Amino acid sequence: MKERIARSASRHGLDVQVEARSADGRVVTDVLVSGAGARVGWEAQYSPISASTVRRRSGRARENGIAPLWVTGDASSSIVDRAPWTRVDDVPWQRIVSPLAMVIRGGVRHLQIWKCTPSSERPCPETGQHCGKFHSGWFLPALCVPQERATALDELVVTSADGEHVAVRVRNSHDPRRTSYLWALAKDVERWRDLTGETDSPPEEQPTDDEPVTFAEEELDSSCRYGHQDGRHFSDPRPRRDMSSATGLHTFDEAPDHPYRSPSRPVQLRRLSARERAVIATELGCPPWEIGPCMLCAEPIHRYGRSSPLACSSCRATTQVR
Repeated sequence: MKERIARSASRHGLDVQVEARSADGRVVTDVLVSGAGARVGWEAQYSPISASTVRRRSGRARENGIAPLWVTGDASSSIVDRAPWTRVDDVPWQRIVSPLAMVIRGGVRHLQIWKCTPSSERPCPETGQHCGKFHSGWFLPALCVPQERATALDELVVTSADGEHVAVRVRNSHDPRRTSYLWALAKDVERWRDLTGETDSPPEEQPTDDEPVTFAEEELDSSCRYGHQDGRHFSDPRPRRDMSSATGLHTFDEAPDHPYRSPSRPVQLRRLSARERAVIATELGCPPWEIGPCMLCAEPIHRYGRSSPLACSSCRATTQVR
C-alpha cells in the first residue's frame, strides 16, 4: 500500500517521502505527500492497533504540520473515527500493487441538504415522518440523491495534497462527546460550516475506548463451514465501525441560502415529446411549453403560452411558433 501511494503521488508530480522522519525523530510517517494544499501523512494500517495509539500518533503529526490520513482494508479497525481515515477493499497484495483502480468504501462523504416533504426520497431523520423542515448530513456516495461518483484511492492521494479534499471532524448532534472523522470536498465543508457554524477547532482529548482483547476460555471451533448455506460466519466478534448511513445530521427551520447543490456529474437533459408536455401541463395545471423551429434559422425555440411571439436566441429575430 505504501508503494502504491508513493507511486501515485510521484506520477502526478507531488513531493513524496517514504518513511519520513520529523526533525525531532518522534514522528515517522509511512508516506508523506506534499502538495499545494497540505502535507498529508499517509499511514497504511494493516495490523492491529489501539485507539489510543491512533490518537497519539495523529496528534504528533498535527504538531508537525502534517494532516494524518489512515488507510486500512478492515471495516472493524480502530482507526475508524479515531482520526482522519479511509477504507478500501481487503484484497491481496498483488491487487494493491496492480494498476487497477481501488475504490474507497468508507471515510469519504458528500454533503446532502434536503427539505423533509412527502416527495422527499429520504425519511425524516428525527421523527421518521415528514416534518417540513430542512435537514443536512454527510452521506456515502452511493446513498446521495442523486448518487455521487465514488472516489478512487489514487485520486484521493492527489486531491488531499492539493486541498480539493479536506479532513473534517463532525460532532454528533445528539451526543456531542461522539465525533466522526471524514474526508470531503472543500466546497462541501465550507458550505457545511456556513450552515452549522462549526469551526476548525483542534480535536480535544477523548476518553480511551480501546476494545480490550479477552480470552473467552472456549474451545477452538475447528469445523469447516465451506459450502454451507447458514449465512456468513465471523470468528472476529468486533463489529463493523464504518457502516452508518449518515453522520453529522442537522435540522433547520428555515431554508438556508442556496440549499441545494447540483450533482458533481452533469445532468443529461432530453427533449420531451408533445404528448409528454401535454401530460405534464395537465398535472401542473398550466399551459404546455411548445417547441418549434425559427422561420429564419430553423433553430428550435421555446415559448410559454399559445400565441405570444418570442425572439429566437440564435438569430435574435422575432418569430411566431406554430
